[in-house]
Amino acid sequence: MTNLILLLVTTYLVIIIIGSLLNKFFKLPWMFTVVIYGIVLSVFGLFSNVFKSESFQLLSQLGMLLFLFTIGLDLNLREIRKLGKLIIFGNIALVLTEATLLALVFYFIFPAYVNHSFFIAFIAGVAFGTVGEVLLLAILKEFGVEKTRFGQLALGIGVFDDMFELFAMGVIVALPAFTFIGGDKSSAVKNGLEIFGILLALILVTALLVKISKYLRPTIGKLSKLNDKIPPFLIFLLFFGFIYLSSIKFENLGIIAAIFSGIVVKEILPSAWIEQYKKPIFFAANFILGPFFFLKLGSGISFSALLANPILILIIMAVSLSSRLFVSFLLFRKTLGNRESLVMGVGLCAKFSTSVISENLLFTSGLIAAPLYSAIMVSFILLKPIVIGVFSNNLALIKDGLHEKEKVMIPGGFTPIPEVKSE
Repeated sequence: MTNLILLLVTTYLVIIIIGSLLNKFFKLPWMFTVVIYGIVLSVFGLFSNVFKSESFQLLSQLGMLLFLFTIGLDLNLREIRKLGKLIIFGNIALVLTEATLLALVFYFIFPAYVNHSFFIAFIAGVAFGTVGEVLLLAILKEFGVEKTRFGQLALGIGVFDDMFELFAMGVIVALPAFTFIGGDKSSAVKNGLEIFGILLALILVTALLVKISKYLRPTIGKLSKLNDKIPPFLIFLLFFGFIYLSSIKFENLGIIAAIFSGIVVKEILPSAWIEQYKKPIFFAANFILGPFFFLKLGSGISFSALLANPILILIIMAVSLSSRLFVSFLLFRKTLGNRESLVMGVGLCAKFSTSVISENLLFTSGLIAAPLYSAIMVSFILLKPIVIGVFSNNLALIKDGLHEKEKVMIPGGFTPIPEVKSE
C-alpha cells in the first residue's frame, strides 16, 4: 500500500510539473503525461510490483469504468437525432475509409499482430479512427468558431462518432467469446450469442428508460425532498447496478454498461441533480481514479517493440492523416471551400477518447499483439501535438471567413446545419 501511495504521489507531481508544461506548449491533456510516465516506469522496471498488485488493478478498473460513465453523461441522444445527413454520411465515410486502409496495412504487412484476421484488423482500425470531440471543442472555442457551420459540422461528426465507439467496443467485448479454443466451436458460439443477447437487453432497457424518462423524472425529483443524500446514492446505484447486472457472467460487459448507465442517469434524473453532482463525478473520474487507469495504459506499452517497429508508427500516422484529409476534401469542399475542408480534415484527426479503451481491450484479450498496441498508443500521443499545432494555426487564418458564411450546400439545395451543443 505504501508503494501504491508513493506511485500516486509521484504521478500527481509529474502531472503538476511536466503535465503543465506539456499542456502549455503542446496543448497535450494531462492523461497523455500519465501514459508517458507509465511508459517510462515500465522501461526502467519501477513500481513493477505495484502494477501487478490486485489493489492497482482494481483502482485502474474503477478509473476506466468511471471514465466511461462520464462519457455516457456527456452523450446527448437528442442532439444525435437532430444531426443532418451531411454529418452522418461524412462521419461514416471518414471512419470506414481510415479503418479499411489501416486494416489493409495491419492484415497484409503485419498479419501476426492481428491474429491473421482481417476482421480484427478492421475493428482495430475503427477504434483508432474515432474522433475526440472534447479536444476539438476546446480548440474551436479558443478561436470563437464553435457556432459557425464549420464548427458545428466538426462537432456534429464528433458527436455522431460516439455511435461508432459504442459499436466497436461492443464488438470487441464479444470477440473473445467467438474465439474457438481447443476446437470447441459450439461453446464459443453459445458464449458469443449470450453476450450479444445481454448487449441487446442492455440497449433495450436503456431505450425504454430514455423513452419513459419524461414520466420518471418528476417522480424521482421528489425523492430529494425526503433526504438530500438520495441523489448521489441513486446516481451510483444506477452506475454500479448496470455494471453488476451486465457483468455477472461476462466481466467485460460491465465496460459497455458503464456508458449506458451514464446515458440513463442523464436522461431519467432531474437536470438540477446532474448539474450539482457532475463536477465531483468528473473530478473523481479524471483526477482520483483516472491516473491509475492511464498509468496502466502506459505500463502496457512495449518500448522494445516500438524500437523494433518504428515504421509501423509512421505508417499509422500517415494513413490516418492522409485518409482524413482526402475524404474531408471530397465531402466538404463544396460546403466549406477547398482550404477549409482540408483544415477540417486535420481537426478530425484529434483522437484519444474511448478509442484507447477499445484498443486496450483488444490487447488484453489477446486479439492484437503488443507491438501493434504499442504503436497505436504512441501514434495517439504523437498525432496530438501535430494535429493541434496545424489545426490551430490554420484555423487562425480562416476564422474570419468562417463567420461570413450563413448557409451551406448539401445535395438538394441550401440548408443550415443543425446546431450541435456540447456540454
